[in-house]
Amino acid sequence: MDNDKNTLLAVLQLLRKYNLKGTEELFKKEANLTDISADETQQTDSEVNSVLSAYKSEGDPALYEKAYNELKKFVEGSLDIYKHELGTILYPVLVHMYLELVYNNHSEEAKQLLEKFGGNLEEYYQNDLKRLSNVTKREQMAGNELTDTFKSNQFIIRMSRDTLSILKRHLQEKKQSVLLNIIQEHLYFDMYEGVARNKQQIDATSGAMVGEATRQDNKAKVYYGLLKEPDIQCMPPTEEEEDDTGGADGDKPKKKKAKKDPLFSKKTKSDPNAPPVGRMPLPNLKDADKLEKGKALREASKRVVLGPDTLPSICFYTLLNALHSVTAAEVAEDSSLLAIGFADSCIKVWSLIPQKLRLMKTGEQLQDIDREADDVLVRMMDDRTAETSRSLFGHNGPIYNLSFSPDRNLLLSCSEDSTVRLWSLHTWTCVVCYKGHLFPVWCVKFSPHGYYFATSSHDRTARLWATDSHQPLRIFAGHYSDVDVVQFHPNSNYVASGSSDMTKGDFWPQPVPITVF
Repeated sequence: MDNDKNTLLAVLQLLRKYNLKGTEELFKKEANLTDISADETQQTDSEVNSVLSAYKSEGDPALYEKAYNELKKFVEGSLDIYKHELGTILYPVLVHMYLELVYNNHSEEAKQLLEKFGGNLEEYYQNDLKRLSNVTKREQMAGNELTDTFKSNQFIIRMSRDTLSILKRHLQEKKQSVLLNIIQEHLYFDMYEGVARNKQQIDATSGAMVGEATRQDNKAKVYYGLLKEPDIQCMPPTEEEEDDTGGADGDKPKKKKAKKDPLFSKKTKSDPNAPPVGRMPLPNLKDADKLEKGKALREASKRVVLGPDTLPSICFYTLLNALHSVTAAEVAEDSSLLAIGFADSCIKVWSLIPQKLRLMKTGEQLQDIDREADDVLVRMMDDRTAETSRSLFGHNGPIYNLSFSPDRNLLLSCSEDSTVRLWSLHTWTCVVCYKGHLFPVWCVKFSPHGYYFATSSHDRTARLWATDSHQPLRIFAGHYSDVDVVQFHPNSNYVASGSSDMTKGDFWPQPVPITVF
């Protein structure tokens, strides 16, 4: 009776805490607590949390092992067509039984339960079970990432109607309060019509910290098609191409009207599965970018088709005499630049082509340059400062990831110091320091079209940024653990995130209320 009264008082205090006066009066009448004074309801937060905890004492700890053993035998003795789907409840039931035993100060029995049955579960659960085994006291449960996730979320299990009916029949026959309470409070069954799935189908979607995704989570339409390529004007023929058109006698060819390049003459058709134009505002291509893109398309059209007889050439680069551990490496898309991040927060960039890395001229020198010249970018660089490598300093912790911009003019870096930095590869200085993440940033990626970039962090979020904004445009929350990696879709309309909770999230940043010039 004392426990029941404490529970009622804890609920009453909770209603007072949130100033729910109407509900409080109704609750007092229903529970016959009208004569209870305010002083009697003043319990400490720890007492309230203890009473309202998700895990309640079930008395004899031996009941847990008996109940789980019977459930395991029931699953193993079921027909093969249902056995694998029924087996999906073994992991979450074992975890919650372990947590209940630990919470009720039965640590030794909890340890024995996990050692006896944990090794028989699938390989993809073993890491979490190992982390769980380190929680041996009630005090360790508070603030623990794994236990908090299990306590505050239902474990999702996708199960066919026939399989769920068999499980319900078994639970009604056994009537074990330990097992029934866990299943009712901590498991959610996403039932579907049809034949039960086999082991291969289940393994393909299993292993996440909170179970499988519900079918409703994956009903949003995905525009997976590529964007329509912008119209690129035919490039003027290079000197080599002009030489190739010469006659056999070496005479100069007569000037003829330039023919349309068949590579660019055909208009690219828009993909019906591509996102609508303007769904994600993208920067307009500059003339220099169009020339670069046209050159890349020409080179791609001349490439040899790879196969057993025409294997690709490979070039290896070895870093020698590094003073500190290498923690990140990135190669530019055209293999012209190599960036390396070190544990001492330094970043070093090497040129992988004969052309060396140069600094931009001073402001006074730039005033004398003809801005209308075709090679204005070349004239802006100072040849006297050419070097094979450049060092970048600014971070206060190990560098975890690097990303070159598509035009190779900018470099992004993320670090343990919770910041992301944007570096100019013309001035070789830090242009912007982006602050927003609360913990170390594990990954940073430039959008395939530039301007946007995405980051992921230990703070369980992924974020979308624009290079000209100090604040993130979007914060993608939903993972239950570190977001270890992010990647843009080739059409720049989606960001995929991978997390330590063994799930993958797909986010679409649209609409973004910004203007791109």
